[in-house]
Amino acid sequence: MSYRRILGLGTCPAVKPVHGGQRRVHAIKAFYQSVGIRYDHVCVYDPSIYGPGLVGSHDRPFDTVPAWYPSVPFITDLLSGRQAADDSALVAHFSDVLGALEPDALQLEHPFMWPLAERLLRGARGLPLIYSSHNVEAPLKRSILLGAAVRPEVCATIHDEIDRMEREVCARAALIICVSASDRDHYVSSCRASDVIVVPNGVDRPPANIRLDAKVGQVFGHRRFLFMVGSAYPPNVQGARDLVIRNGVFHSSPLKSLAVCGGVCELRQYPEYRQYMAANEARIAFFPSIDDDDLWALKAAAHGCVLAIGTGGGTSLKTAEALALGKWVVANSTALRGFEAFAAAEGVIRADNRADFAHAMAKVLRADPIQISEGSRKARDVLFWDRCFSDSGLVARLSF
Repeated sequence: MSYRRILGLGTCPAVKPVHGGQRRVHAIKAFYQSVGIRYDHVCVYDPSIYGPGLVGSHDRPFDTVPAWYPSVPFITDLLSGRQAADDSALVAHFSDVLGALEPDALQLEHPFMWPLAERLLRGARGLPLIYSSHNVEAPLKRSILLGAAVRPEVCATIHDEIDRMEREVCARAALIICVSASDRDHYVSSCRASDVIVVPNGVDRPPANIRLDAKVGQVFGHRRFLFMVGSAYPPNVQGARDLVIRNGVFHSSPLKSLAVCGGVCELRQYPEYRQYMAANEARIAFFPSIDDDDLWALKAAAHGCVLAIGTGGGTSLKTAEALALGKWVVANSTALRGFEAFAAAEGVIRADNRADFAHAMAKVLRADPIQISEGSRKARDVLFWDRCFSDSGLVARLSF
């Protein structure tokens, strides 16, 4: 069959993509549209994170918070799937959406909405399921919860629940779209290899004209600075705490030399930051809320990029972004997962402990601007979303 309309279902809206998961969904939608497939996305979202203007008309909020929830953080996505499947009004709403749009397939972004998807598929016999995997979620969630000091037995229970969902989704899916070869190896252990397509995480091509932002000059003057961006996703914050902030940011003289953007700015609340607060404040400029134009201006002006990611799964869009810029990159091995082909590329310095990371940041700030070769620049063309999709073979798999 040939897919002409796909309905996506997830736990975050895609109206205005900000963090990595949203940007991947946005890229999927753009790709589908480029090959004549209409993609509509609906979700059950956390209203404490996504407010008006960030959600679509068919999206619905997660609002049933168990009394015990504060003792187990970072599981709103899991609870959203449970609520959606158990709430008759929500089931009716999403059933109506499915009936109105009449998609040729239901695409599940992450496994967490599987309880609802399963109910919807019961009433739509024969509707194919596409599983769009951003990570192998069960071990990732367990590591995040263990890092948040959740009791090990609770972590194990939640891991097993998510693992069961992922296995059920894979057994039901007609197609699995994942982000890396290692994730593909995980999935082909329980399904046919031909049913798994790798679409690596990528980055948008730069705009034709990047405006100069006066704020960059006001903050950094003509000084060199490094650029780091990330959401408040725990691996991002943990990586920044362990490799960038711990023991103080002393990679430069006490002048602004590091731009930190996005939700990862919440690292200011942690003891690692406060221990050397004066030193850190002198060297770091925070941009917690920043639009894409200002983000491009910062990236264009930066001397290099910093990639510090804690324990996690999948691959990072931030890594594709940094590599595609063609500037100096300081990264730990976790950040380079899925991008191993570029681990020794021009301008890339790998550092996996705090001392080496600080030394690499200082070294980059003293180094001349990197001028990568034409061959290296051409090799990095595969990092852009259009190439990620065109090279994957997904088009052929969606038309059979």
